[in-house]
Amino acid sequence: MIHKLNPDETSYFCEQLALMLNAGMQLGDGLDILCEDLDDKRIRSVCDSLLDDLNNNETLAQAMKSSGVFPDYAVKMVKIGEMTGRLESVLTGLAQYYEDRAELNRTVRSAVLHPLMLLVMMTAVIVVLIVVVIPMFGEIFSQFDSAVSETVNNTVNLAYGVGTALLIVLLAVILISVTVALLSRIPSVKSALANFVSVFPLTKRMSRKFSLSKISDAISMMVSSGIAPDEALENAAMLIDDKGLSQKLLECREKVLAGEYFADVISAAGIFPAVHARSLKIAYNSGSFDKAWKKLAERCGDAAMDAASGIVAFIEPAIVIVLTTVIGAILMTVMIPLMNIMSVLG
Repeated sequence: MIHKLNPDETSYFCEQLALMLNAGMQLGDGLDILCEDLDDKRIRSVCDSLLDDLNNNETLAQAMKSSGVFPDYAVKMVKIGEMTGRLESVLTGLAQYYEDRAELNRTVRSAVLHPLMLLVMMTAVIVVLIVVVIPMFGEIFSQFDSAVSETVNNTVNLAYGVGTALLIVLLAVILISVTVALLSRIPSVKSALANFVSVFPLTKRMSRKFSLSKISDAISMMVSSGIAPDEALENAAMLIDDKGLSQKLLECREKVLAGEYFADVISAAGIFPAVHARSLKIAYNSGSFDKAWKKLAERCGDAAMDAASGIVAFIEPAIVIVLTTVIGAILMTVMIPLMNIMSVLG
């Protein structure tokens, strides 16, 4: 199975290729030098594959497609860059685009990983309670006379039952989370999960922010590279898994092809917040459309990262409060009878 380059790796290749062109080097010569300095065997094999294809008179886009490891969007953009004579600009834009994607992915992983690690730690605490603490209290209670032991035995059993039930729930959550994480490596499953997240009420708003970040970042890069508005909209629609938003972009494309004003179409579609849509219209009239898209991409990217950080800020304390309360209740269940017994004996 061929593994696609991750955003960091894709950004690295695009950046290096852009630097070669900026220095006036032939890509073949530049890649030859780059291959010699690479220690990562996988990255070096990709570099060698590109070099071989370029030496066989293939274009860079053809070489990237033949390697099978570059994202389809990157390949398509490089092909457009070659056709329009803006290859260096496109590669520079792609390097920044995938660098932003990598940062966004890290933020998302953090939003998911931190609560999961917290669940694992809490699960370990529950295991200690069930295996060590509660049995210890049971032994302590068994030392008293049968009347006392019988009185608190139900309490100990209740604490053990609640702890066991909570442990099962936590293990199930962890197992499901790990399974979903592993299955999400499969493109079809990843797409299905993204579709679910985009329509699920609790995650729909956050998903929309991430989609808007992808769209604005991509269109910003394409507009600055001289890509036609209709083609920019079509390419942006392919980048996201939100079917409703993707359909809106394609509808905008049809209107642009019919001769409607790009800025008016985007504004009327309601894809972006009204304040941003108005800024685009003003920028379009002033001739600074590419700068406006870049600024919009930065704002949408910040909003997406804030959304991910907000999830962590909400979920982690919520997990701590709920599980700490349950653990405290379990301990109190066995501690209160012991305290009562000690007070009687005292």
